[in-house]
Amino acid sequence: MRLLPILVLATSLLLPASVFAAPQAAETPTEASAERLRQEMNDPALYLELIAALQQRRLHYAALAHLDMFDTKWPNDRRAMLQRADAWRQIDELDRAGELYRRLLASEPLAGAYHGLGLIAVRRGAPGEGLELLAQANRLAPIDVRILNDLGYLQLTQQQYPAARLSLNKAVELAPANPQAVANLALYHLLTGSDDKAEQLMQHLGFDQADRERIRADAQRLRGQ
Repeated sequence: MRLLPILVLATSLLLPASVFAAPQAAETPTEASAERLRQEMNDPALYLELIAALQQRRLHYAALAHLDMFDTKWPNDRRAMLQRADAWRQIDELDRAGELYRRLLASEPLAGAYHGLGLIAVRRGAPGEGLELLAQANRLAPIDVRILNDLGYLQLTQQQYPAARLSLNKAVELAPANPQAVANLALYHLLTGSDDKAEQLMQHLGFDQADRERIRADAQRLRGQ
């Protein structure tokens, strides 16, 4: 499992799946969708949800374009700044992302900024620093499943199994249908010799054989590091 963000507010950008005959005066699906998009782009909270949905779909460049548009209407919004830093991190603009995360932290503590800096530290081969930053993010946002999941996985890679057990069980009980959290908890069980529990978790969430093999391969890799 890779360290990836999990929970993001989603706003559907798709048209309705089926269209029935309607009176001539009714809006077409395209018109309705365009009107919905206009409404979202005129409400900052809804617009940020739309941008988050793009990021969830890994359309990070599109998200950056929309953040540019957002800034023309609502400049210096800290929520948008955090989403921009996350997008830069996802496209490997680590220096720009790190600078913006630190700029956000200069005014007040922010869990998302510590989270992002922690992931950057890990990417740059500094897991100890990453652990400290992710732990700080977790202290500020103790029920954020993304942070718990990334912290738990990093704890696994550093063989901090009791700490990983706590982080990952919290994540799974907060979001029992979250596939990454469940996968990382299954990984924990494989690394600590509870193969039956790992298999039960993977079966419960309906992981296919390819997913199960990837988790087992990750366990084998971590055992050998």
